Amino acid sequence: MISFFRKIRQKLLQQNRVTRYLVYAIGEILLVVIGILIALQVNNWNENRLDRQLEKKYLKGLQRDLNRDTEGLDRMTINRKDVINSALRVMKIDAPATMQELREVNDDFLKIHYWYEFTPNNNTFHELTSSGNLSLIRNDTIKDLLMSMEVLNAEIVQNRNHIRRDYEHYIYDELAYYEWLPLINLDTLGLKNESIPIMEISEDRFEALCKEAGEIMNNKVIRNGWTLAIANNAYMIELYQEMRKHNARLQALIEEELKD
Repeated sequence: MISFFRKIRQKLLQQNRVTRYLVYAIGEILLVVIGILIALQVNNWNENRLDRQLEKKYLKGLQRDLNRDTEGLDRMTINRKDVINSALRVMKIDAPATMQELREVNDDFLKIHYWYEFTPNNNTFHELTSSGNLSLIRNDTIKDLLMSMEVLNAEIVQNRNHIRRDYEHYIYDELAYYEWLPLINLDTLGLKNESIPIMEISEDRFEALCKEAGEIMNNKVIRNGWTLAIANNAYMIELYQEMRKHNARLQALIEEELKD
């Protein structure tokens, strides 16, 4: 093809047709430029197509993470509410007087003192930021919400660490002097990971456990810990609810983006 054009140019020069030669040369240059522009356009289109495919992959990954987070936030909200309700109940009683009350107090102790944590599923977001591909997300609102959720999660972690310190200082250290899980069969708990309750205990054992439960319930340090647990868990629930709102809005935006 190049040799063909060269022959035409040489022929025009030999025939002393300079004007036609110039016109032809300019036309040839324009054809080359147009060809380059078309090639660049095709290349840009192909790159945009690949970027869009990668963006959709990330959006679907974010969607999966958010769905798992929704379940985790709902579950943790229930757990935190259980802690508050159990702490409020045991703080209104001096000591259990019946076997039923002893079992209820024991159940409340388990709910209050069991440690709960919410860990967000943010692997896709971290992959986006660490790889430098966050710019692939075209919707600026989605990127802003992702950053806001990271800030909110940092606040959740900070508050959770604060609660943990309170538990260790006011509750766990004090409870070390008392018997743990007195109405749970420890053999089944250790071997089968099942919390099977002990159905029958002796009268002496019952009286001893009621006395010890009463001491726990009137321990001022532990009661201070329960008070802090009520306040801090209530605030944690507010943070979960805020995270849940961000989560729902982000999922709606991603759903719209994936329709394009």
